[in-house]
Amino acid sequence: MSLISFRFAIFLIILLLVYYNVPRTRQWQVLLAGSLLFYFLANPVCLLILSVSIISTWGLMRNPVKSHFVITLVINLALLIIFRYNTYFGMHGIIVPLGISFYTFMTIGYAHDCYERKSEPCNNLLHYALFISYFPQITQGPIGSYSAMMGQLLGQHPYDFHNIEEGGYRIIKGLFKKFVIAGRLTYYVNTVFSSVNDYDGLTIITAVFFYTIELYADFSGYMDIACGISHMLGIDLAENFMRPFFSRNIQEFWRRWHISLNEWFKEHLMIPAASSKWNRKAAKTLGKIFPKAKKGTLRTILPLIIVWITTGIWHGPETVYLGWGIYFALIMLLSVCTASSMRKIRNRIHWNDNNILIIIFQTLRTFIIVLLGEAIFRAESMTDVFVIYKKIFTSTAISASSLASALTPFGNGNQALASVLIMTVLIIGFFTVELCREIGVSAFTNHRFAYISAGAMIVVTILFGVTGQSNFMYQAF
Repeated sequence: MSLISFRFAIFLIILLLVYYNVPRTRQWQVLLAGSLLFYFLANPVCLLILSVSIISTWGLMRNPVKSHFVITLVINLALLIIFRYNTYFGMHGIIVPLGISFYTFMTIGYAHDCYERKSEPCNNLLHYALFISYFPQITQGPIGSYSAMMGQLLGQHPYDFHNIEEGGYRIIKGLFKKFVIAGRLTYYVNTVFSSVNDYDGLTIITAVFFYTIELYADFSGYMDIACGISHMLGIDLAENFMRPFFSRNIQEFWRRWHISLNEWFKEHLMIPAASSKWNRKAAKTLGKIFPKAKKGTLRTILPLIIVWITTGIWHGPETVYLGWGIYFALIMLLSVCTASSMRKIRNRIHWNDNNILIIIFQTLRTFIIVLLGEAIFRAESMTDVFVIYKKIFTSTAISASSLASALTPFGNGNQALASVLIMTVLIIGFFTVELCREIGVSAFTNHRFAYISAGAMIVVTILFGVTGQSNFMYQAF
């Protein structure tokens, strides 16, 4: 059941009415029942798979010894591989359980925290089941931690109209992003990427730019809806995006984009790998090859590669995802390994990071690096990746014919011009609001602006929204 379907709207209204009319000590039970019903309505068979993950992890990690932790990893990763990567092993027709990539990370994160004694094991199966199955976040995250979530999930939440109001605003904002921005860009992006050989460099650059905006609007739009729903229930989910396109370097970008996933990899893969014995031995070997390199840098290299390759594979078995992971691994390694040298150069030339021109340069540079990475992520195959890069760097020209070609995927004549005008206004407006929030313009943060912008987004969504697609892009992951 999609969060943007009419059926879900009815489900949410009924849930809110029940939630705020039962004794507050029973609210968590309403949440659990609602979450399991939500998952059952999505697919009854998948509820069984989710139950296997929940019951096995909870039972084994009540006694978090090493053997139990290893078995927990094996069970959950086996379920993920069987159901998420089945086509890679020649199996077809197997249903992919809703949100399996996300709730698997939550179960593994919980097991690891228990094993490392960072969190006490949950003694109540139903409490743990609520943590994993909580319906606003199970589909696409954010990937919550047990210690951060359980206090809120089990807490008592009195009815507060302010929460309904703020949550409703986030939902409207998310629907606007999904239906208007992402929805309007989808056709152009799909048209170009389905046949990259038929288009020139400028059209492909436009499609890559549009895809990056589409992905952000779609994914952050989902997060707005999920956070808005949860806020209506008096529960605050972790923010997953923090205006990433204003990042000044690639490390900052990944601290602002899909925040919960990056924090998960840091806590449960990067840090354990960096502090492991095998990595220290590997760092010593690398130190002999690069004697001038710092120990901290050498100990970062292999864990960084592992994290990014794992991130790529997590998205799916297709080679483009692996290529995307390798691309950002190389970019991050280049950044880490040259950080000390670049710092010395900046000091020598009296580089001023607060200079507006430098800020613009760094922001645009980071955005271009991200665009080139997202071109890999969206391509149909690695063959298409090479075609895309070749055309970007060899057949990009600014001329009347190339501009006309770039309009073609929008349609013909007045239709194309109208689409371009609409998208130009929407994207400029979108980035203007994001920029004002980034620099803290008060007019964009007050209560009155929220009402005005909510009304405007509702009107624009009704007039220009594309509602034919019911799924979010990251539901496929």
